[in-house]
Amino acid sequence: MVKKKMIFSDYQPIVWERLLRAKSNKRIGSAYLFTGPRGCGKEWGAIEFSKLLNCESHDDPPCNNCPACVKYGSLQHPNFKLVVPLPGSDKSTQSSDPLDTLKKEDFEYLSDAILKKGMDPFYKIQVPSARRITINSIRDLRRTIYLKSHSKGRKTVLIFEAHLLSEGMGESANALLKILEEPPQDTTLILVTDKKSALLPTVISRCQPINFPALSLEKTRLILEKYDIDNVMATQAAIVAGGDIHLAKDITDHPTGDILTEAEKLAKLMIRVNEKGWREFINTNAMLAARKPKEFKFNIYLIQLWFSHAYQVRLGESLSLLMPETIASLEKFNHTYPKADLSEINTVLEETAESLVRNLYTPLTLTNLLITVQELLKNKIPTKII
Repeated sequence: MVKKKMIFSDYQPIVWERLLRAKSNKRIGSAYLFTGPRGCGKEWGAIEFSKLLNCESHDDPPCNNCPACVKYGSLQHPNFKLVVPLPGSDKSTQSSDPLDTLKKEDFEYLSDAILKKGMDPFYKIQVPSARRITINSIRDLRRTIYLKSHSKGRKTVLIFEAHLLSEGMGESANALLKILEEPPQDTTLILVTDKKSALLPTVISRCQPINFPALSLEKTRLILEKYDIDNVMATQAAIVAGGDIHLAKDITDHPTGDILTEAEKLAKLMIRVNEKGWREFINTNAMLAARKPKEFKFNIYLIQLWFSHAYQVRLGESLSLLMPETIASLEKFNHTYPKADLSEINTVLEETAESLVRNLYTPLTLTNLLITVQELLKNKIPTKII
């Protein structure tokens, strides 16, 4: 949990200035799309914007002291509504509240997670087995969003992981589109995602885009130190994470000291055609996907990180903060595979990390990953096992 207060404008000043101008010029949009790389503070920005629109101070909003701002400390303001991915349920009906269909443990987790999110802007709400923004959540939103608010300020609806509106048949995205086409008065919807391309073009076109840049190494380090992580560890994690505060936090929580060595080990298991090594890779990660999905994703992110560094070395970018032996290993890889399509490899890894959402058979997904990477290393068009 974060130990020291953080101010959003210190970390995303350009974004914050734009949001302040919208408020001061009284040009608040009915819908926004907050996009940017993973772990750059988009969810935090959405919460702070919502707070800004409801702060009762006229001097320097958000003041963080008025009754409205205090309620945002636990995300309990009546003008604030949060929509997140939820597990599907056989009990759902068109008129049911999506929270009523949750299992007791999922409801308790969500309630606790929202409180934690209010206190820690980088806390990630991840309800177990949640795969999409459910149609029931959007139906409930349509039932309530047009009702008149009894509170001052502006109603705001934040949709985290908004790209998951498009999962399945995309019925949730189409249902939301009807709201975006006829937005209620004094209401702002904020869709938050790092996968803009997964959204329907019609949804994107009805939202004002707010693009977040990746956090700098220095800002990432400063944030980690707010969590009482010592300077040396915070610096190392910031270097490895490349502006992704979630990955940086995972790195500091990880029991392995040298994270780049682990990343290289995983990458080499994929690169080398070795039956024993591939079997180990598939079995280990399939088990993690089933029992510890967060660790499964972390492994995939580590592999992405290694290939990303290889791409930077290929471009001649300075990686002086990495150990010489790591740079030598990356140079050797580029010499061995000079035509490797590293961009497409990253895309395939991203799809693998998201395979849990689509309930795909993980061993087959991992087998396809290994075969696909082999072909992309030779810059060939990949084929997949069906």
